[in-house]
Amino acid sequence: MKKNNNSHILGTATANCSRNIESTQWTRYSAARAHGWGAEDWNALVDRLCRKDVDKVGITNELNGADRIVNGVKVQSKYCNSAYDSVGNAFKDGTYRYPGQKLEVPKGQGEDAIRYFQERISRGEVPGVCDPSAAKDIVIEGHCTYEQAVKVTKAGNLESLKFDVMNQAVTCTMVAGITFIVTYAGGRVSGMTPEQAFRTALSGSVATGASYLVVSVAVQQFLKTTTGRNTAALATRGAKRIVDVACKSGTGQKLICRTFATQAGKGTTEATARVAATKFLRSNIITAAVTTVAVTVPDVVRSVSGKQSWAETGKNALVNTSATCGGWSGAMAGAAAGSLVFPGIGTTIGGLIGGLAGGLAAQFGARKVIRLCERGHKARGSRTSSPAAA
Repeated sequence: MKKNNNSHILGTATANCSRNIESTQWTRYSAARAHGWGAEDWNALVDRLCRKDVDKVGITNELNGADRIVNGVKVQSKYCNSAYDSVGNAFKDGTYRYPGQKLEVPKGQGEDAIRYFQERISRGEVPGVCDPSAAKDIVIEGHCTYEQAVKVTKAGNLESLKFDVMNQAVTCTMVAGITFIVTYAGGRVSGMTPEQAFRTALSGSVATGASYLVVSVAVQQFLKTTTGRNTAALATRGAKRIVDVACKSGTGQKLICRTFATQAGKGTTEATARVAATKFLRSNIITAAVTTVAVTVPDVVRSVSGKQSWAETGKNALVNTSATCGGWSGAMAGAAAGSLVFPGIGTTIGGLIGGLAGGLAAQFGARKVIRLCERGHKARGSRTSSPAAA
């Protein structure tokens, strides 16, 4: 039975994968003008990767409210296929609808958009602004073009894949780092030299990081398809039932409110926390399922090619599935416990510790059960085959 697998780490990472997915507005990607939400997600993601403080306040759909606040600056995104239309959509009845907010237009439209905005200022259509030169301080270019915003909402194209990779890049790096540390420490404990442990840890971290990236991007691409959205609808109903049952107790309500306060945003109520918990659990269910399939496929391929017995594949599948589910369950429980102690950082650390502990425990338990079953089978076989007493 294969011993060196990192399914427990992939299981632990599903929680972060789900948070990354739910940080986007993918449920709106099938709507008319979905590229507007795609542009908001792309620009907010790049801002975060640039280590800027981003608050996506636009998800509340407040009338004429900002789409996001970046380092304290309110930003309104308008993505049309021409600079004239991008600027024009920010005005209603001859008046700028978003006073005090930056107007973000597609990358490449900035120069023309500033000129059109200057004309609007000259006509007195921007409240509180009289100098046309102020347009260059109000109009800003986004990080993506109009064409990229259109493509990011659809599956199976390079721009969409590029966005999904960027969205999971930080977690992918974390997964690789954790794998390296855990594998190196395990190698040293088992008697490897520092050089041997380093090489083993390096190859393991690259393999696990790559596996995570493939799985997480596959999930995001899947959710952009009609089949993916239908699957998510089924998972949502199941997740909602789980959350409803959990909230029947006072402890359950407290855990959910504390754990999902960050995702639900400021002014979290029990209702908004329950919605955030349902969405998060929905994504976790799908991600865990895809992860389980992904770690099983290599063994199936080896069996089909005759390089491994189907019995061995079955045993590995049981261990990997147990480790993945244990890591996922442990991460959820650890995050909930960490939220009670210190919401935010406690949620992250608790999820990491709980995931690793749960995954390793489930992995060990599955192997133990398999060994006991094998011993029992051998014992029964030896009794059956022994010669009858004279």
